Amino acid sequence: MDRFRLKNIMIFILLLLNGFLLFSLAQRREAQRDAFRRTAEQLVSLFEEDGMALDVDAISRDDPPPGVALARDTALEERAASFLLGEALAASDQGGGIYHYAGPAGEALFRTGGVFEASGTLAGEDVEDFCRDFCRTFSYDAPERMEGDGVFTAPAVFNRLPVFNCSVSFTVEGGVLTAVAGTLLPEGGTASPPEEEPLSAAGALVAFQRMRRESGVVASTVADTRLCYELQTAGAAMSLAPVWRIVTDTEDYYVNCRTGAVTAGGARAGDGTA
Repeated sequence: MDRFRLKNIMIFILLLLNGFLLFSLAQRREAQRDAFRRTAEQLVSLFEEDGMALDVDAISRDDPPPGVALARDTALEERAASFLLGEALAASDQGGGIYHYAGPAGEALFRTGGVFEASGTLAGEDVEDFCRDFCRTFSYDAPERMEGDGVFTAPAVFNRLPVFNCSVSFTVEGGVLTAVAGTLLPEGGTASPPEEEPLSAAGALVAFQRMRRESGVVASTVADTRLCYELQTAGAAMSLAPVWRIVTDTEDYYVNCRTGAVTAGGARAGDGTA
């Protein structure tokens, strides 16, 4: 058998093998779609029996990300202090994990767990642009449209997902930014994959419905399910747990992807509402 003929036979075998693998993959995906469709239909029926409307399209197919272990970043905190207070900073360690910064625009305190507060004349002109620049620089979503005086809040973002219980607030008085407070997340962390399969959106909806039956929560529609993070702190330790945000017509609820625990939260992360 000449080399040319042998080469053609090998190519033909490879094409057959690739075709078989593609067919097998297509069958697997179709089986997954069928399983999801059946689960979704069962969930819709379950919610209807309890007097709630659930659209099939509201059930996300996304896979939850792993949790993230965070470590305090004092260099990042100093950068944030410099942004708010000006370049000529005076820094001091107050003990107990508290760092104090003073600058031309005012002073700031950064504590264990990323909690911080700054006050002074932080911005007197282009206040909205200043606040939006701070959010872009330190991983917060854009605040709601800032008009006049008041307190304006923006949720934190990590790896493109909102952190529903972590935010920054800007206080504007007389057209001047007088205070900024919130929680500053480190820019990176260490992934902590779950030991067990995390809850899917369907599993989170089952956990939510169980909680609703037990507590008598008033809601008539589930409009969406979205992935986000929950900030968890224990002393100096910080971590982000993946959670499902369940959007209802009355309030948002957050279901931990690992434990199934359900938390109510009126604030809608990512929508620019407080």
